[in-house]
Amino acid sequence: EANPRSFGRLGDEMNRPFEYTVGPDGRIYILDAGNARIVVFSSGRRYITEWGYFGDGEGEFNFGRGGRTSAGDRAFAGSLVVDDEGFIYVVDEANARIQKFAP
Repeated sequence: EANPRSFGRLGDEMNRPFEYTVGPDGRIYILDAGNARIVVFSSGRRYITEWGYFGDGEGEFNFGRGGRTSAGDRAFAGSLVVDDEGFIYVVDEANARIQKFAP
């Protein structure tokens, strides 16, 4: 059982899951902002895969790690969408770019 106070890299241990979308095949894509990654589950909610790390290189993301809101909470920004062909687009605002990934 996962410790709710710990943040890890496993699919079931997310840190600030910020947004999600569903692809044309029913897969669920979650933008896990605190871990700077995208996590993918099947339509039956079984873990499939994940990708991404904190950084500014290809396949890396910065969803605002370290920034703060006016209330003192961590600020995260970003978005993702999957098109009708299954391509995944990730808005990485802190790195001022949109990355496109093959299905």
